[in-house]
Amino acid sequence: MPGGGNQMMSQLSGFVRVALWTILTVCTAVAADQNTFESREAGVKITKPADWHFLSAKAAAENLALPKFRNREIEKEIRSRPNMPFLVIARYQEPHVGINPSVQVTLKTQGDLVGKGAVPLLTKITDRLKRTFGDFSFVEPVTETTLDGNPAARMAASYTVTDADGKEFKTRARMWVVPRGDYMLTFSMAGANEGPDVSEKEFGQILQSIRIAKP
Repeated sequence: MPGGGNQMMSQLSGFVRVALWTILTVCTAVAADQNTFESREAGVKITKPADWHFLSAKAAAENLALPKFRNREIEKEIRSRPNMPFLVIARYQEPHVGINPSVQVTLKTQGDLVGKGAVPLLTKITDRLKRTFGDFSFVEPVTETTLDGNPAARMAASYTVTDADGKEFKTRARMWVVPRGDYMLTFSMAGANEGPDVSEKEFGQILQSIRIAKP
């Protein structure tokens, strides 16, 4: 890249590690049935509603809405990357016009926060999200909780994303972080800020289906 390329890629790498729409390592999936996904590496099992869809990495990268970037080169770089969160569940098949309610699950290292607990991990992610989304605002602040009996932290926020055609959409997102050994699992659920595609009922069902193996 011309001038500032290294700095741009550094900024990109930071975003890739933390954003709700981040690009991360793929884990091997084992399908228990057509609606259930299991990753033995990540120790996660999750079931989708029967009328929702597992998205391919390619479909998710090309179509799911992202934060609005001033620098088009960064957006192009993110959309071109082949690796996605190891699981993406969406209400509609892609391409879809408007916000497609979706769930993304990732596994990443805790970095310098190993052993500090879930709240500092999610707080650090949230601080970076605030810098990524200009209109980021909390719906629910970072709080301590549990997920499938595991110590966790959760938060909910609203912000604006832009689809592949440049259209802007107000979004409501929820995130859970679960420490797992030296790693952490993140579960992100995002839908429209109002109307039927808020999808609270379906997100609740998916959340209740999550099973996390002990590390």
